[in-house]
Amino acid sequence: MLLMGLRLAEGVDLARHARLSGRAIDPARIAQLAQDGLVTLTGARLAVTPAGFPVLNAVIAALAP
Repeated sequence: MLLMGLRLAEGVDLARHARLSGRAIDPARIAQLAQDGLVTLTGARLAVTPAGFPVLNAVIAALAP
């Protein structure tokens, strides 16, 4: 779900992801990627920024346990 959801402009609902996968994404990892300008977090929705799309595989690897 994470792999496919982050490829979409609307991103991933983190609550839904946690419910379906059984694990939450580390908030510290999200914060670091957001600080780097690669993702945005709006409410419970995580999305990749235009700067993050060229390095999407690395973003996903950083978020996956």
